Amino acid sequence: MLAFLLISLTFSLSVAAKTTGCFDDKRFCFALTPSSSSLYLVSVQRKVDLPVALTLYSPVLQGIPTGNEALKSKAHVNAFLDTDDQVPLGVVKNADAFWASMRVKWTVGRIDAVHDNAYTYLSPLQPAGEYRIVQGFNGSFSHSGASRYALDFAAPVGTPILAAREGVVIDTKDDGTKGGPTPKFAKHANYVVILHNDGTTGEYYHLKYKSVVVTRGQAIKRGQLIGYTGNTGFSSLPHLHFGIYVAKFHGKYVSVPFSLESASTKATP
Repeated sequence: MLAFLLISLTFSLSVAAKTTGCFDDKRFCFALTPSSSSLYLVSVQRKVDLPVALTLYSPVLQGIPTGNEALKSKAHVNAFLDTDDQVPLGVVKNADAFWASMRVKWTVGRIDAVHDNAYTYLSPLQPAGEYRIVQGFNGSFSHSGASRYALDFAAPVGTPILAAREGVVIDTKDDGTKGGPTPKFAKHANYVVILHNDGTTGEYYHLKYKSVVVTRGQAIKRGQLIGYTGNTGFSSLPHLHFGIYVAKFHGKYVSVPFSLESASTKATP
């Protein structure tokens, strides 16, 4: 009898796991709900009160049928989650096939953000004059494409980082221990991301291991301590990477130009 109960319990948990799936420390969750015509409705819902843009990919995903319309495959579907509503994405015939094939990419922030160009940012390292900008806008080493408008400040490991603008912490990571001069190290970067009231995000990268002192959802004041500099991720020397970004679908983003209080956005010799 005990063996039967254990088998039944295991089976029940397995079935439940195939109808729900959460990502990024339960930032958002997908649900498969059985519907008529032997189909599952695929939907997504945010679980944290912060905006996120995501793209779902699955070769078995099909559009939601209307009337007698034939099912049509959907290579991907986008969703911008800025409310707690459940968002329908499509239908699938086989739940197991969906979970086995699905991929999701996401970016925190608002896709409809419009940067307040009149805002002047505090330099995140103070006193500002003591920390040299070693790579400015359009820097030849790594500031191109989506990150063309970003600044790298040279700083010893452990230098305090201050919020350049007030907002709400939307993402953090500080468990990375590796750093190096090639993109393969990028996944190891530690960071703090702050959502601003215009929908943009201020992003602070390459922080020291276990040095983030703020948490997701925390309100932050301009000039508040948020962490300490390091040399993690795609980094060839201890420094702070700082930029202002707008979220895009497909896990992408784009940087926007900004101005610093009494400072240049160019590298200094």
